[in-house]
Amino acid sequence: MLEAIRKHAQGWLAKVILALIAITFALFGVDSYMKGDRSEGMIAQVGGVGISREELAREVQTQTDRMREALGSSFDPAVAETADFRKQVLDSLIERKALLQDAQNNKFLAPDAYLAAVLAQIPAFQQDGKFSQQRYEAVLRQNGRTPAAFENELRQGFMLDVVTSPVTLAAFPSNTSLMQVARLVSQQREISWADLPASTVASQVKVTQADVERDYAAHKAEFTEPEQIRAEYLVLDRAGVEAGIAVSDKAVADYYAANAAKFGRPEQRSASHILIAVDKSADAATRAKAKAKATELYRILQKSPERFAELARTESQDPGSAAQGGSLGSFARGMMVKPFEDAVFSMKPNEIRGPVESDFGYHIIRLDGIQPARTAPLNEVRAEVVDELRKQQAQKLFADLADNFSNLVYENANSLQPAATAAKLAIKRTDWMSAKTAPAPFNNAALSAALFSPESIKSKQNTDAIEVQPGMLVAARVVDHRPARLRPLAEVSAAIEARLQAGQRAKLLAQKGEATIKALENGQEAGLSWSAFKVVGRQPFAELDAAGIKAVFRANTDKLPAYTGFVRPDGSYRIVRVSRVVEAPAPDSRLLASISSGLTQAQQRADMKAMLALITAGQKVTIKPNAIEGR
Repeated sequence: MLEAIRKHAQGWLAKVILALIAITFALFGVDSYMKGDRSEGMIAQVGGVGISREELAREVQTQTDRMREALGSSFDPAVAETADFRKQVLDSLIERKALLQDAQNNKFLAPDAYLAAVLAQIPAFQQDGKFSQQRYEAVLRQNGRTPAAFENELRQGFMLDVVTSPVTLAAFPSNTSLMQVARLVSQQREISWADLPASTVASQVKVTQADVERDYAAHKAEFTEPEQIRAEYLVLDRAGVEAGIAVSDKAVADYYAANAAKFGRPEQRSASHILIAVDKSADAATRAKAKAKATELYRILQKSPERFAELARTESQDPGSAAQGGSLGSFARGMMVKPFEDAVFSMKPNEIRGPVESDFGYHIIRLDGIQPARTAPLNEVRAEVVDELRKQQAQKLFADLADNFSNLVYENANSLQPAATAAKLAIKRTDWMSAKTAPAPFNNAALSAALFSPESIKSKQNTDAIEVQPGMLVAARVVDHRPARLRPLAEVSAAIEARLQAGQRAKLLAQKGEATIKALENGQEAGLSWSAFKVVGRQPFAELDAAGIKAVFRANTDKLPAYTGFVRPDGSYRIVRVSRVVEAPAPDSRLLASISSGLTQAQQRADMKAMLALITAGQKVTIKPNAIEGR
């Protein structure tokens, strides 16, 4: 039982920490989650559990924030505004509620020992390395949470894990599918290509004014500029408060003296190794062969230890360290795989040991040095101490400022200046923006809904102080408004004409390309200028992008030469001739391991999808027609 608890604790620990530090999960206690939101605005029902419009909005915002964090500058806010995205989020809410009901019906409830194990391991709740109830409650309070709700979230995590883990743990690919995929992935094809430029059909492109007018009439929504506003706003940020806090030398010295044990540095060891790689799933004969080679190298080094760097460069199959003579640098416990680490931390300086078996293969190890554990002097950790003291002071100061800030924004509804003066903040102004294109922090669902509401636009009064992310409050007011308008035809006529011309050109060129390919397949030479032959794999390169590679490997090669074609980014149409299929020799163990991992994950997803469909089908699910409308 304790082993199961430890596994679940590790699995959910990272998610819990992320919830505390980054964004608030759109989950509530088991009781509220199972019953649903009983307020008005129910948009779906799963068995005896409801889903409100507000709950969907919270989950949409949560998923949007996660996408933004994962994709960074590549994130497109427009994706999160689509009906498809909202439908996916609603479907995931329905599935989650169905899973929780199934877990509850089967009495998969988290024991108290599980909660204790998880809470005890979360650093945010620890003081002097131990769980602190006082710190636990303070951290949750700072993040607007209660212990009861937070602990129920952990219980939900346990319930979901117990229901879904049998599916994920039971997935594994068959050897037949593994080898077939490996063969296809390793396959190469010999190709050449010829291009049909867009200019070859330019004379056939005809777009009239009547065409432009018809397109304009059919797509007026595309040419309608949405309602826009300009706003002024204040941002009260805990990070900014923290940066403005001065910490005295005496406070630093006192904190260091009281907490010297926190600044200990563990023992570190520097080592070098020679790796003879073999996959952990390899058969006994393959592993025996690798071990024999490692043993032979160890025997050589027993007689000539000075040859370690030389043999590492020529024999080691760890490319990262081989070029450095096998050196792995310095590391503490917990940074290497256990068999390797256990060996290193039981060796004497300059000792050579081997073969040591790990999941990566067989290692011959040399211990190069030992850096004993020590307490770091104050000058080394001063910045760390200052940072900690600033955080502690900022927590209290920010809480006081936030209360006053919220009150002043509310009490002085027609101006942000009193709140700005009290908090020593500068009032900022936005450029014109719409609800769908608003930049941060106005892409927060709650702030956007408040600022773009008809009441805010009409009254031009302050919104409430809204927490757009942990430790950041924003209050804003509309200062200018521009209603939605349909752009006149004259303003967009040129863009419509260009788009219609491009569409016609692409269609005509694709038709010409497909006709040329048919002629080639019938043995009729089309007078094309072919490139030199080139053998290609599945990796894109300068002359063939991802779309081109996909076309090449989708081509049916039962009869050679085979032909395929695709539109290039520059608008031309490229015809590719496949003249030969090059089958690869037996794939190596690392490729097979990588493919096996991918196939296992794909099977897990498929099995999970099937299980979710089965469990959800066992619940009566009703969804209102307008469920995904609105932000």
